[in-house]
Amino acid sequence: MKALLRYITFALLSMIALHSHAQTMLTGTVRLQKTGQPLAGVMVKLKQKDNNRILKFAQTQADGSYKIQVSSPLKGYELQFSLMGYATETVSLSEGQTQYDKTMTEKPTELKEVIVKAPSIRQRGDTLTYNVASFADGNDKSLADVLKKMPGIEVSESGEIKHNGKTLNKFYIEGRDMLGGRYNLATTNIHQTDVASVEVLQNHQPVKALDDISFSESPAINIKLKEAAKSRLVGTVKAGGGFRPNVWEGETTLMRFSKKAQLLNTLKSNNIGTDVTKDNTVLIDDIGSGFLSHNYSLKNYIDATPDRLMEISENRVRRNQTHTVSMNNLWGVGKNTDLSTQLIYSRDRLVSASHSQTSYFLNDSIIATDDSQAAKTKQNKLSASIVLTTNSNKLYLSNTLSTDLQWNDTHINMKGTYPNVQTANQPAYKVHDKFELLRRNGRHTFTFNSYNAYLSSPHTLQVERPDGTQHQSVRSNAFFSNNTTSLGYYLKPFMVSMKLGLVALSRSMKSRLEGVPDSLGVMENSIGMTYLRAYVSPEAEFSSGGWEIKLALPVNYTPYFFKDRLSQTSDNHHRIMVSPNIYVQYQFSSKIKMSLSGSFAQNDLNEQNFYNGLILGDYRNLNTGFVNYDNEHRKSLSLSFYYKQPLNTLFANAYITRSWNENALTKSRRFAGDYILNSYLARKNHSNSWMAGARVSKGIDLLRGMASLSTDYMGINGALVQNAGLSHYQSYLWNITAKFNIHPFEWLGINYELTSTNEAMKLKDANVKSSSNSLSQRIVCNFNITKAWMLKLSGEHYSNQLSDDTRRKLFLADISTAYTFANGVELSLNVRNLFNQKTYSYTHYTDLMQMRQEYELRPRNIWASVFFHF
Repeated sequence: MKALLRYITFALLSMIALHSHAQTMLTGTVRLQKTGQPLAGVMVKLKQKDNNRILKFAQTQADGSYKIQVSSPLKGYELQFSLMGYATETVSLSEGQTQYDKTMTEKPTELKEVIVKAPSIRQRGDTLTYNVASFADGNDKSLADVLKKMPGIEVSESGEIKHNGKTLNKFYIEGRDMLGGRYNLATTNIHQTDVASVEVLQNHQPVKALDDISFSESPAINIKLKEAAKSRLVGTVKAGGGFRPNVWEGETTLMRFSKKAQLLNTLKSNNIGTDVTKDNTVLIDDIGSGFLSHNYSLKNYIDATPDRLMEISENRVRRNQTHTVSMNNLWGVGKNTDLSTQLIYSRDRLVSASHSQTSYFLNDSIIATDDSQAAKTKQNKLSASIVLTTNSNKLYLSNTLSTDLQWNDTHINMKGTYPNVQTANQPAYKVHDKFELLRRNGRHTFTFNSYNAYLSSPHTLQVERPDGTQHQSVRSNAFFSNNTTSLGYYLKPFMVSMKLGLVALSRSMKSRLEGVPDSLGVMENSIGMTYLRAYVSPEAEFSSGGWEIKLALPVNYTPYFFKDRLSQTSDNHHRIMVSPNIYVQYQFSSKIKMSLSGSFAQNDLNEQNFYNGLILGDYRNLNTGFVNYDNEHRKSLSLSFYYKQPLNTLFANAYITRSWNENALTKSRRFAGDYILNSYLARKNHSNSWMAGARVSKGIDLLRGMASLSTDYMGINGALVQNAGLSHYQSYLWNITAKFNIHPFEWLGINYELTSTNEAMKLKDANVKSSSNSLSQRIVCNFNITKAWMLKLSGEHYSNQLSDDTRRKLFLADISTAYTFANGVELSLNVRNLFNQKTYSYTHYTDLMQMRQEYELRPRNIWASVFFHF
């Protein structure tokens, strides 16, 4: 700890010393020659005359100004000014002169050269503009369909978007944030023909008052609509039905985007397996981290959920009845001020069937179980929010009032080693408010943030067995408040700030378990936890000459007040935690940059594990907590690499992360008859992990497509106490994915994806090792038979290793055809699971467990639908 602090201090002092040694600040303003108007986004490069090598660079701000810090002497160097659409200018440097103003003239002919090189992507400053028409074809309906074809953009199964490996910090439509992180509502519902371009705002600072003083490494996306789609109602309508069994789908989207207001309303319903509730997922949530987090959620002590599917698409197994409606509105109520509202309701009914074989690896034996389950789940969710935001060059003010309500019911009928019927009722209620204020006055900034939330989760579980019934009830309530203020001072290239905060928590939990032998432990809990945390976090940023450095040293003092009302005992304690962290980024050129981050943290207490009585999590797992205030430490180091050539449609990134954990408690698992008792022991242990990955994507102009290759690895060394014996284990997961989408002919489009996954687990003490591998392939062929008639053939092939000598292979096929009439109405016929395959099987590992699972697939579905875009 002390060594790390000394290292950070030494690094900062060395950086300051190097920066201040023989440095000269070159400044100037770039203007348009004809009008004298300042030019923003001009690339200013410091170069050597003799070898044309670029030493440093900068970009002009909105007022046309720039600054470049250089080392003396200046003789033999020159500044080059360039911007697409303007003639490149060059000026030689002279000793003693630091001001270099320049005027530029328009040169439209240069745009022709850029268009020849890259008609699909343009770059201006930190903004990349993807021309949607260059990537879309007639088979694409939504914007999400096209985003998946764009080099450098990754879209996950959940809909989350990354650009060159980095997650988004904002998603805008015509420069405005209407959806508050739920951007699936836009990407899956806006028709791709209504979109002109997708702008990727690299290193986007969403708070305008911090734009030139606090850097951001995260990108944002801005959707630019076509003029014909603005200021009028546009949308889509889709309806269909079929048989085997009776199926239906219906969707309506209505939207309007104008200068003063935005509207996006959706209504969707289906039972064809498509999870339309994914539209409502929050994919951007700035909640902070560690004890600086302004979020809090209650633990689900009851976890009676159906087996979770992996690898294969959910729509292959989802037997659903799903309905969702959303109403999203934004109004411009003043200059730089927006008011937005959001109301979302969803109702999801699922039926599933699966079979699992679970092996628990102990030092001296293996415990195996065999179970089949038929499950029904019902989930209702209601979310509402109202947001008022002012975002100007001097003031940022935002208040978000939200409520999230959900009602979840689960019914699981299990047969096999432990036959039972589980019925769980798990509602959850949350009301929360987030207030943010930032005021800038010249070089000074003042901020005040406040987050307050009330949460309640009354859960019940009933398990019916041949020999009796168990009933578990758990009621949790909490009030959480996090309030911070900070003062900042900017003296380019430094930004320093001091953050002060106060966090308060008051939480209670009551539980009662009936029907379990008293010999296993205490059957009730009634506890209260309160803490009041004061923290301070000095922070510093440095931004100059391609370097971006952030340092933070958060420190907090927390008195805890824990009370067990059943035993009438209290256990009070206080802790001081210090968690220094550093982030360093260097821009080698406009194409290459690297970043290094490191942290040393004392883990926050998991105070929701402070209880002593038993809680029945599901039919087999009995859980108990542990009251312990001992410090736990975590160290991590991460290195990332980024490469891009946007005009050549080439993007690549790689990362490697190493982490070490020192734990005061060790997880314990004890097998007692029909039950597994999960708890913690006051026994220190160490764990560590490796994570690494790389991605590269390249546009293929000749075939009007894109190819990408990605790989990820995760390895873990840990320990678990089982039946009083300590088990050390290793596990790893490695996968590699190759994708390409091409259009070799006007009438043919091909999408192909191949994924290979290897997974293994080793029990060190017993020299037991088990592993599995799987291979999956997906191909989609779109045939444009005529301009109006389309045929789509899809195939999926899976080859999964279930054991050393057993593999399970599966081939799935779909077919659809569509005809578009002259009035724009599209009529389609769809067949899913053409060969009526029955089951899907795979093996995976977790916590010294091997699970072989088999899921029942949806039967063959045939349905017709009509689609219209207006």
